[in-house]
Amino acid sequence: MQGFWAKWKRWVIVAVVAVAVVGLGYWGIKAVLGGDSKEKLVMVVKPVTRGDIEVTVWGWGNLEASREDEAISGASGVVKEVFFEIGDQVAEGQPLAFVDAGSIEIDIRRKEITLDLLRLELAKAFGVTPEEVANVDPETALIIKAPISGRIEEFTAQVGAVVPSPVCKIVDNSTLESTFLLPKSLFDKVAVGQKASFACDRFDGFADGTVTKADPTPIAGEQSFFYEVQVQLKNPGLLRVGDKGFMIIKTPDMDVQQKVEITGYAAEESVTTPFTGKVKEIFVKQGAEIKEGEPILQLEAGDALLKAMEKQLEYKQAVLELDELRSQLGNVNILSPIDGVVMSKNITKGQNIAKGTVAAKVSDFTEMDLLLNVDEMDIAKLSEGQVAMLEFWGPEGRQEIEGIVSKVGVAGEVREGMSSFNVIVHVVNPGFLRPGMWASAEVFVAKKEDVLLCPVEAVYKEDDKWMVDVKDGDQRKPVEVEIGAMNYMYAEIISGLSEGQEVVVAMSKTEPEEGNELPYVPY
Repeated sequence: MQGFWAKWKRWVIVAVVAVAVVGLGYWGIKAVLGGDSKEKLVMVVKPVTRGDIEVTVWGWGNLEASREDEAISGASGVVKEVFFEIGDQVAEGQPLAFVDAGSIEIDIRRKEITLDLLRLELAKAFGVTPEEVANVDPETALIIKAPISGRIEEFTAQVGAVVPSPVCKIVDNSTLESTFLLPKSLFDKVAVGQKASFACDRFDGFADGTVTKADPTPIAGEQSFFYEVQVQLKNPGLLRVGDKGFMIIKTPDMDVQQKVEITGYAAEESVTTPFTGKVKEIFVKQGAEIKEGEPILQLEAGDALLKAMEKQLEYKQAVLELDELRSQLGNVNILSPIDGVVMSKNITKGQNIAKGTVAAKVSDFTEMDLLLNVDEMDIAKLSEGQVAMLEFWGPEGRQEIEGIVSKVGVAGEVREGMSSFNVIVHVVNPGFLRPGMWASAEVFVAKKEDVLLCPVEAVYKEDDKWMVDVKDGDQRKPVEVEIGAMNYMYAEIISGLSEGQEVVVAMSKTEPEEGNELPYVPY
């Protein structure tokens, strides 16, 4: 292949000639030859030959690394150590800097506690397990359910009215409690787990029980100290809160007897809802027995539903915030994203940075891209995968390297009325290429073998037809031709000419000497 720069200079000359020819056409030439000039012009001719033609497109531009990435901080904090400088060769995953995340561990613990409390609150409001709160339908919060089994008490809700708070109380009257005080002489004989019996004043018989609490903390009385004891009793069905009678605790030494009162239920719970609204439907009555999980009432959709949805979104947001904190804790090292060379350094030791700060830019030079500017007249000839020959200034002067067209621009940039398009040529770096280097490229578009070739300076266009002037004796004869491939030297002739025909390429004022066709009038 001829030196590319020699080709380029010749192409500029031929392009000027071609523009003049297309502009003048056949009648333009006649005008040049007309007038009162008595000096005879001699036709400069060249033969139509048969051979090979290669079509190329030329462009120029600058190199950039084909692979480039940023090393980004995954945590906020103070830069404690920096392990790189511009120009360093680094490997993917290599630590470039260390960030002290400070109080992030404390922040994580705080967020975990907040999330646990919110999870329990939603589980209670939605009537589901804590693990289900993120995915449960918020409409389930409109149905208020019993948290435990028992009897409905203090229930005053009405359909159409705003739900009261608390909604009601549920008591489990299968187990009652009696809390009472004993003097030290009797308390010392009592222990948790001892069996007990309660004889009610209202009816005959005993209710069995167990000591569940024996608090050694003294409580001051009028003349001495007393100690609190609690007994849980199984309700045979007739006992109720407020009943009085004798409690008998069976100890190893003796039966401890004390006058007591039933003070409460072993299990009772107030039913509340975090979402206010009007009652749509009621499923129970005052005093009714209900099982855990059964519905008590339903709220109307509206503000209650919106608040339930808002609360669920608040929970999901808290989950994301916790994940974010944990992610930062695991990303205190800033790592190189790829193998390559450090091109920029944007952090210093002691600097306070935010998550997402770009610490460095790393470029991989092993493969590079040449960004070409290609003229709008040539862009249609290019496609991905075409071979290109690139010329650079290397250690040995101008050096040629083969590349491949990897991308052809779809939109041009207009400059001074002409559009140029960006084309990317991918090349493997032989070792001396660097980002920003200038280079030219010749892209090989097509090659045809054993075809008729006409000198390109003989071809001109007239009325949208390709024409060639052939020598006919001492006259010129315009002939319409069909053109195929064309480069800076030849045009492929598909029809209109035959091999050996002489075509006019210029008009000279003197007979050209052998090997010299100048001076001549461009044609």
